[in-house]
Amino acid sequence: MYVINRTRGTFLGVDVKVARSSLSRMIGLYARRSLRLGDGIWLVPCNSVQTIGMRVPIDVVFLDRSGRVVRLLQHVQPGRVIWRVHEADSVLELPSGAVRSSSTQVGDDLELVEELKADSAVSLVLGRLTTRNDSPDGHPAPRVCWFR
Repeated sequence: MYVINRTRGTFLGVDVKVARSSLSRMIGLYARRSLRLGDGIWLVPCNSVQTIGMRVPIDVVFLDRSGRVVRLLQHVQPGRVIWRVHEADSVLELPSGAVRSSSTQVGDDLELVEELKADSAVSLVLGRLTTRNDSPDGHPAPRVCWFR
């Protein structure tokens, strides 16, 4: 699944799995030894997470029912508990650095899609990715190449 930040015209992930069952949500990214930019898991429904037993830090993005970012946590270390976020309906667990590289902020609108279609608005996002030169803080933005 692709995770597109419609507000910024960037990607948070291109190989994000969906966890809808209690067991798959409980396991989350626990079994992963490493994560690459573009990987991740979308926990639905979910409004709190824990990183006990995980091996790598992660970025955590809480979303409301419409896909709007209601809370962000970057570089969450293993062994942490993030208590309930009342506005959240689902959570994205992503490799540490995904939020920063996509310039995602609270209030941004995200879309999760199974596949990219050339005739959709995603082509606009793809164009922005190839021409983006600066991040919002004025520093050169890293070139993101997640496509395999």
